[in-house]
Amino acid sequence: MLQLKDVVEGTAATVALLTKHGITGTLAEEKAALFAEAGKLLVANGVANTDPVSCYFVPGRIEVLGKHTDYAGGRSLLAAISKAFCIVCSDRTDNSCSIYSTDKPDDPVITTMGSEEDSTKKLPQGHWSNYPLTALRRICRNFGSDTELKGVNMSIACDIPAASGMSTSSAIICGVWIALSNRNNLKEHPNYKANIKREEDLMEYLGCCENGQNFRELIGDKGVGTFGGSEDHTAIMSCTPGNLHMYSYCPTVKESIIAFPSDMTFIIAVSGAIAEKTGDKMKSYNDASLLAKEAARVYCESTGSKIEPLHLANCVKASKDSGASDVLSDVSEKIKSHLEKGAAAAFSAELLVRRWVQFYQESEEIIPQAGKALEEANYKHFGELVDKSQLLTDTHLQNQVPETVALAAMGRELGAKAASAFGAGFGGSVWALHTSKEAPAFMEQWKTAYAAKFPEASAKASFFIMTPGPGAIKL
Repeated sequence: MLQLKDVVEGTAATVALLTKHGITGTLAEEKAALFAEAGKLLVANGVANTDPVSCYFVPGRIEVLGKHTDYAGGRSLLAAISKAFCIVCSDRTDNSCSIYSTDKPDDPVITTMGSEEDSTKKLPQGHWSNYPLTALRRICRNFGSDTELKGVNMSIACDIPAASGMSTSSAIICGVWIALSNRNNLKEHPNYKANIKREEDLMEYLGCCENGQNFRELIGDKGVGTFGGSEDHTAIMSCTPGNLHMYSYCPTVKESIIAFPSDMTFIIAVSGAIAEKTGDKMKSYNDASLLAKEAARVYCESTGSKIEPLHLANCVKASKDSGASDVLSDVSEKIKSHLEKGAAAAFSAELLVRRWVQFYQESEEIIPQAGKALEEANYKHFGELVDKSQLLTDTHLQNQVPETVALAAMGRELGAKAASAFGAGFGGSVWALHTSKEAPAFMEQWKTAYAAKFPEASAKASFFIMTPGPGAIKL
């Protein structure tokens, strides 16, 4: 087992371990440096150099396609990114947990594993520790009632750009789970065995840790205040190097793995327009979820059907089962006609139908066809499908900002095979697909064009090249 000094005093051992998991070359050296930085913070807080440590690589993710589909039972196409949380942990013998961040070295989280108390109430909105504390609180609630949980000293270094739409929030939820699960052997806990029977169940449970929902008999609480699904946790926990993963949700099901073309790469543009999920942005984010749920409810009420769980993917199934030849039109018309007859709804018919149309076309049409196009190296068709997805997110979800709309359009104009915004929206990032050979020159052209149009945002923007990497791993 690694000792803390192995991580801190030299990066060779860490690079070797990363290489075994497909993280090689300069990328491995960058991550080894992050692990060393995290380890030094443990030393600075009294952890002995000779103490055994565990190291975890927990990446962010790209949602290649699947904009706001997961919590409605739809599909998404996912990849793990090369940016990540690099976490170094040492075991404690008591039930205390000390969590340090290299971004906030003087502002640690110190809490007790034996309590479900909501210590986030004492924190200002948007405080960095909201997510790790939420994960710890949920773990205590679900696994600590009849077990004395042991704590860890955890130090986190991260190179995922903040509020970039790459799921830093979900990654830290996953990272805390991995560390505490390994420390306490939670997979052998009776509550785990009774409720989490598949790998996909764990991903769904981690989504519930964040959104606060119950998962079977594992009772939730308020979570972090967002009404999201488990797409991010699924990508972070399951993706593999060189592949895109297609999943559907509610329940989480792996549909296919698509090999990423060996001569292609992703270029990521972090717009500099911050994609936060707090304050007004949280309400806008949650409205997309509430619209999907309300559209499903109104459709079910119009047909007298009882669908469990209540989400749009089950409306697709119900419409097909009723014999409808055109599901998109059938559900749209039933929502509109039901409200025209005077039925009550939390949103207008126009908003509900618009949300339904975006979901159906993204999940049922675009994603399956895009996966096939990519497998066949039909980049023309793939690009056209991604263009349609990008248009729908602008016109129907209405969760884009001028910066992300322009980045996607500029990417296509400059020759990208495809380009799309991703994540929750209201800021964040855009991916572009290009040949590996031409990617560096394309990135510079893209960066220059963006700076000319959005000089203020571009000062906070960043660009990088990557291919799909591994999900969360223990070194």
